[in-house]
Amino acid sequence: MTAADKKMTLRVQASHRHMSLAFLIVWLVLVGFGLLMMFSASYGISFVQSSAEIRSQLTESGALDANSPVRAVLAADASALARKQAAYTLLGTIAAVTLGAVIPFRQLTRPVFPWLVYTLLLGSLIYCRLFGLSLNGARRWVSLGFVTFQPSELAKVGGVFFLASYLSRRRRLRARDKARPEGQRKSLASQAFKDVTWPAMLMMVLVVLILIQPHLSGAVILTLITVTVFLLADIPWKSMAAGLVQLLVIVLVAALLFSAGYQMLTKKSATDFIGDRFAHVFRRVGTFQDRDTASDDDRMQIEQAELALGSGGLTGKGLGKSVQKLNWLSEAHNDFILPVIGEELGFIGVSAVILLFLAFLAAGIMVARRASTHMGMLIAAGNTILIVLQAFLNMAVAASLIPTTGISLPFFSYGGTANIFFALAAGMVLCVSKSGVATDPEIARIVDRGQRKKARGKKTVEEDDSMRYAV
Repeated sequence: MTAADKKMTLRVQASHRHMSLAFLIVWLVLVGFGLLMMFSASYGISFVQSSAEIRSQLTESGALDANSPVRAVLAADASALARKQAAYTLLGTIAAVTLGAVIPFRQLTRPVFPWLVYTLLLGSLIYCRLFGLSLNGARRWVSLGFVTFQPSELAKVGGVFFLASYLSRRRRLRARDKARPEGQRKSLASQAFKDVTWPAMLMMVLVVLILIQPHLSGAVILTLITVTVFLLADIPWKSMAAGLVQLLVIVLVAALLFSAGYQMLTKKSATDFIGDRFAHVFRRVGTFQDRDTASDDDRMQIEQAELALGSGGLTGKGLGKSVQKLNWLSEAHNDFILPVIGEELGFIGVSAVILLFLAFLAAGIMVARRASTHMGMLIAAGNTILIVLQAFLNMAVAASLIPTTGISLPFFSYGGTANIFFALAAGMVLCVSKSGVATDPEIARIVDRGQRKKARGKKTVEEDDSMRYAV
């Protein structure tokens, strides 16, 4: 029996015609739970923001006189942020399910697609750097008139797709090169550059553009998911080691050139640039390491988060009954939504969030294991790990396990376009699951039996032929 026949006897492959039901259910439960908690965490700030906006509009139009002895009672909308989030979430969910149900995965494997995606990522990040919206000293947002989004969020999902496509193609080319005579094979340095150094440099450009916004947490997450995809890509260890050496040399040379050029142009050292650009990061790290010496303002956010988590007890105060979200805990509807969940639903609610993300991870990895192609495996695993990694980093911040960073909780935190990108990541996993492979033990046993009979019959014929020729 050939190696292909043996493999077939162990695993009978059949294309799925439907998306992974387990992954779809877990994801939709996360989305529904997230919308419920986001509404609960946001109605206070939504009421304040909407009433202030109404008052400002009436004052500008002259309909509201600030000097009038009669005070107007203004209506406000406590569900404004939640309704906006629900609209974006619904849009992302429809797009994701459509991607998974309608588009065949093989359509995404065309060679031109990854470079179109990379060009889009690079262009959006450069545009953000030059013309993006500046908020709190960071230029992270791009406005297209009808929508505003962070290119760094798009880079996470797009980066997984680009790397998966590039590295899977390199895997095919390595196999083709290995089949050539030894004298015609490419050198280890050339293979390492194409396998590791070049794609790593391309991703590093995106990381640097995110880092200088500055958006340290976004750069860290993109770096971690890039390393994860590389580790899953089945790159030979010799090529990996040689590529890392090449990359280290290039990074050191680039750092020296940047340091020298920056000092010549600005008369300041690169250390001063880093200190000024990331002063907020060093302050947060200092607060994390020694909270007693930090100022009250620096300590307030994390202390209020701990108070919210601790006051919930086992079952919480009840849905909608959080006190900390009412102007005590800032960003309660965004990066620090987990403490609100802990205060309202207690330890049980927080455990439910953790278990849902673990179930999401298990379902996504199952899809990756059954993927029919190497690219599909990398896309499913990469997007699943991306979402779960960001979720647990957010939980670690809320629980004071790592310094405070601007990391949102996927499907829970407020942020319409970010959740659209996360939904598209889930849609990619669903698309891979539809084209996956399954194993039927009964069919495998039947095929195995047939292969053994075929092998025995072939052996008998060969013995008869040998005996006839001997006579």
